[in-house]
Formats: sequence, C-alpha cells, structure tokens
Amino acid sequence: MINLKRIKPEQSTSVTFCKVSIDNDKKWIHGIITYINFEKNIAEIFLSARHFKNHLREGNKILIKSLSDNNETLFSASITRKVISIRKQSITVQIDKIMSFQNQRKFERFHLNYPCKVSYGSIEHEAILSDISFGGGMLHTDAFIYDNSIINLEVYVSSEITINLIGKTVRKENTGNSDLTYGVELVDIDEQNNMLLSELISFLTEEKNHIAKEWRIFNMLKYTVYTISVVSIFIVVFIFFVSEAI
Repeated sequence: MINLKRIKPEQSTSVTFCKVSIDNDKKWIHGIITYINFEKNIAEIFLSARHFKNHLREGNKILIKSLSDNNETLFSASITRKVISIRKQSITVQIDKIMSFQNQRKFERFHLNYPCKVSYGSIEHEAILSDISFGGGMLHTDAFIYDNSIINLEVYVSSEITINLIGKTVRKENTGNSDLTYGVELVDIDEQNNMLLSELISFLTEEKNHIAKEWRIFNMLKYTVYTISVVSIFIVVFIFFVSEAI
C-alpha cells in the first residue's frame, strides 16, 4: 500500500467544497463555501483552523476552485477579513474575477497541483496537472499542442511515485497569459499505473471528508454552546424570580 499521507490534495455532497491557493502557492487549502453573493462579489469560506495563524492574512490574493454538478468555477479574489471564534471560522473575500467552465466529466474530479512531463513523438514539455479523475485530467503549460493529439504523461505525485498514462487532448483554452489549458481524456493505462491512479483517487476521496468532518464538529460545538448559553440564562432568570417571590 502506498503511503500518500504526505501528499496533500480533496472534495463530497450537500455542501460546496472548494480549494484555495494563497498568493499562487502550489499547495491548495481545502474548504467549504458557506456564503456567496455574486451581486456584491463577496464570499465566505470555511477553512481548517490550523491555517488561520500562519497562512491567512487580510489582503492576501487567492484563487478559489469549486465544482458543482454542471460547472467548475474559478475565482480570483482577495481576503478582506478573517474570523475564528465559536460563532464563525471563515475568511471573507472580495471576488475580482469569475471564470466558469462546463463540466463534461463522467467521473468526479479532484483538484491538485502536480508537475508532469508531456511527450508526443520526440517532443517533450513541462506542465502542471491541475486536476485528475478516472477519465482524465487538466493540464497547464505554455506549450502549443494540437487538438486530438495523443500524448504520454508522466505525473510526478511525489519523489517516489510517478504515474504514467496515455491521453488525448480534447479541449484547449487560453487562460489570458502565455499559459494554455488542455483537457486530457484518458486513453490507455497499464495495470500497475492504473493501480497507482486508483490508490491516489482513493486517498483523495478519503481526504475530501476531513474538512467536512471539521465543519460538522464546528457546527455541533457552536450549537451546543448556544444551547448551553440559552439554558444558563433561563436558569439565572428563573432563580432570580424565585428568589424575588420568596
């Protein structure tokens, strides 16, 4: 069994999961979008408490990726406020730009940021794999690749783990700078690499539940404190009136 605990990339149901990159950091932080207002370009994102001290500062530029059933949405934004208390554990962001992509995947995708090598024929390029699923992935590179090209991908998951697969470029988009984004459909993968891919996606599936668990615990504690506070106030008032009556 491969030890993937050192490799952090995640996402579930019923809540809007997202990933956040702070100041173009290659390590994405996983969170939950708890509020969004497109008219005011404001959103609130629940994040794990361990990130608040060292990673999050007001004014930080961030990227936010979220995925619904039909669309993947990418936001560029800046942090305007961060709050960590019994009532709230979130950052408030001002959205600068919204980019939406139609989700045509048959499989759940997982956001990540792995370096990889793309090769076709004798040509090789460096690229970044920004998401992955059992059906393929998304590449970012400054290299031009023709549509429907058959490519070999070497994905560097860690210093010990490389996944090799064969894909076909099915979609190309210009991101507005020199980088190009390619949707890659999985065409062929051998048994060993398919096992590595399955273990990676199993790991990511397990990891996506961590932030959801913290969200449930946070809400449980918050409502417990509210309940205790209300009951305590009731007891104090009751004792006061009883003592006055005596």
